[in-house]
Amino acid sequence: MFRRTATVAIALLACLASAGTVAGPAHAWDVECPAGECGGGDGGGGGGGGTTPPSPAYNLQGVIQKDDEGHDGAWPYRTGGIKVRGYSRLATWGNDRVDADYINVRCYANVLGYSTTDYDSENGGALVDVHFWSPIVPTSGVPAPSRTVTVNCVHHAVKYGVNYDATSTAQFVIGE
Repeated sequence: MFRRTATVAIALLACLASAGTVAGPAHAWDVECPAGECGGGDGGGGGGGGTTPPSPAYNLQGVIQKDDEGHDGAWPYRTGGIKVRGYSRLATWGNDRVDADYINVRCYANVLGYSTTDYDSENGGALVDVHFWSPIVPTSGVPAPSRTVTVNCVHHAVKYGVNYDATSTAQFVIGE
């Protein structure tokens, strides 16, 4: 029975593929890339196609930082919370920024059951970032474990029809 089911499934996939209803590359390395953008390989010499060896063509970097310096000098003075910066950056494996067809970041800061969030997206950009405040927790008389903010970010980018996804997590203690 299992063999018959597997045969039918394979035949169905073959029919769908030949009808053109299965779209997109099977792997990130099946995507043709402009010269010099995909990284890997030997710098373009040695012939062959424009595809990258079996590894994703690009690297989606997800970063979370405590935003001590503020953003554009516009942050007001505030106690009991932390400023957070989270960003998504698409790059080659040589760490050169690459414009994605679409890129976004969504971050959440959680402490003591309270949460704040921020989101940003862009078409045709290499980096998107968010700057926001965590929930406020009193710093006097509250032990450090209760003042620990957990920041989680979800990062996503699309380049040449290939999806790149990453997550990042960081913890900061309010008042330290």
